[in-house]
Amino acid sequence: MKKFLSICLAVLFAVGVCPAAFAMEPGEARVVMGKDLTAEQRAEIYAYFGIEEGSVKEIIVTNADERQYFEGKLPEEKLGYVARSCVYIKATASGSGLNIETKNINYCTEEMYRNALITAGITDAEIKICAPYPMSGTAALTGIYKAYEDMTGILLDMYAKDLGIEELLTTGQLAEMVGSEDALAIIEDVKLILDETAQMSDEDVMQRIRDIAEDYDVTLTDEQLSQIFTLCRMFEGLSAEEIQQRLVNLANSAQKAAGFAGAVQEFVSKVSDFFEAIGQFFVDIWNKWFGGND
Repeated sequence: MKKFLSICLAVLFAVGVCPAAFAMEPGEARVVMGKDLTAEQRAEIYAYFGIEEGSVKEIIVTNADERQYFEGKLPEEKLGYVARSCVYIKATASGSGLNIETKNINYCTEEMYRNALITAGITDAEIKICAPYPMSGTAALTGIYKAYEDMTGILLDMYAKDLGIEELLTTGQLAEMVGSEDALAIIEDVKLILDETAQMSDEDVMQRIRDIAEDYDVTLTDEQLSQIFTLCRMFEGLSAEEIQQRLVNLANSAQKAAGFAGAVQEFVSKVSDFFEAIGQFFVDIWNKWFGGND
């Protein structure tokens, strides 16, 4: 499987859709602490992270940092006026994917964080997200952005960061109505048809979103439909860099699938669909190299 995935990524490099590397040395780490923690809460969180205070560079995140991205998009009761959710992030080897765990986070799920981070350009890290008591965890996403930029010395693309925030919010708000599993599935399916929607009218895109929701026995409200439609149009503005990150995520998902054959078949199918969207020439190359029973 590793060989197959390595070949897949080599093809991506060959056709020019891989970004310049955002270098993070495996093992490099940061801690992001909410500004408004008490001394006792700080000690509890460091214990959960399994590290001693002072052993890893610490970054502070404030409610003002959080509001930079979320103000006007989240109800005040979720946004609050303090920052207490915290993050430990450690870089892992390229291609290892995102390993995320949470404690006392009641709005953002691990999959919501994962999708938002990949959209923003963060693909390989071990991440622990914790709060001293149950809270939304939105400040943590802001904290991860800050930590990643501090570790690499490179600012994440603002469009991609905003898109990651929008994806997290849209998924979270939909999950409150239909459950996180269906919400995640609907958003993921929408992301997989971007090659179609870019050429469709607004009304046709909205109907396509309705059809996807109906596949999960979900009837969207006008507000939900509008949110997903807006997210879809934002995704259409992705650069080649973000497209590559989506494909890396698919590769990592395939690697973790229970059945090797099924995982490979699904991954090849999705990547082939992508290449078809940018030219039959690339599909022919893909089929020539990976077709048949090999």
